[in-house]
Formats: sequence, structure tokens, C-alpha cells
Amino acid sequence: VETALARLPKGYRVIAGNAGVELMPLEAAKGAAIRRFMQLEPFTGRRPVFLGDDTSDENGFETVNAAGGISIRVRPQGETAARFAIADVASAIAWLAANFNDGFEQTDRSDLVA
Repeated sequence: VETALARLPKGYRVIAGNAGVELMPLEAAKGAAIRRFMQLEPFTGRRPVFLGDDTSDENGFETVNAAGGISIRVRPQGETAARFAIADVASAIAWLAANFNDGFEQTDRSDLVA
């Protein structure tokens, strides 16, 4: 990892994940992306909802929390900034379907269920 990081231009960081690490530009964070989305129509003035299952999602949870949104950690392992937790992917899909069913079409995605 350190060798790969040394080959990249300055401005990258290492984020430890559940199954490896991510090398990410400093300005490229999930929180920054969420802030940008929330400035665009049709997201302006809405409550953000963010689900994630990795330590690299923590920045997104913090951003959503600061905006008064709903942050959910899927399969939590240890500390998290998310305000809520869901046990697994199947439960996350069921929660989304129950709460955002307007225009939500669930297809057979059994390949996604862990």
C-alpha cells in the first residue's frame, strides 16, 4: 500500500476498509459528494439518507448527520458515526422498500444478499 501511495501524486490518503484499503484523493470523499448532491435539484431542501457498510462510509455518515439526515451502517463492526444500524444487506433492501416504495421497484437481486 505504501509503495502504491508513494507512486501517486500528492493529495491522496489511505482508508482502511473491511476487506482491504482504498487510496482516495483528499478532495474525493463521500461526504463531499453528498454535499454536492444536496445542492442540486431535485435534492435541494430534502433530507439525505445514506447507507454504507464500510469504514470508508464514515465521512458520509458524518455529513448526513450534520444535515439532519438518516445515516445507517449495514453490518456494523465496531464504532460508527451512523445513527442507525441494519444487520445485513437483505434487511437494508427491505427497509428501503418499506420506507421509499414510491417508484421503488425491487428486482430479483439475490446475488447481492450476503
